[in-house]
Amino acid sequence: MNYEICVIGSEALLFPFLQFGFTTYTPRSEGALREYLQELIDKNYGIIYIEDSFCFMVKDMLDKYGDSLTPIFVPIGGDGEETSYSGQMTREMMEKAVGMNIV
Repeated sequence: MNYEICVIGSEALLFPFLQFGFTTYTPRSEGALREYLQELIDKNYGIIYIEDSFCFMVKDMLDKYGDSLTPIFVPIGGDGEETSYSGQMTREMMEKAVGMNIV
């Protein structure tokens, strides 16, 4: 089965992805982001890249599909700060694997 790829983020982040023909979306509100994500899930998108700054808005949706094969949510564009979603997920995965936070 062929899956589509979508990238969700700010216009500045999305420009390179447009060159590859990926579906892109810049959310204007949390509600709009939630509706769009549900549309992507219903349309069986395989990979959804989502800018780190938007991940916390829809953490419950990301957690719900965290163990499923599709869609795969991939946080991108994090600033590397302790408060980033991808940083938090990395710490949680490390704690699960090692039993303590070594990051």
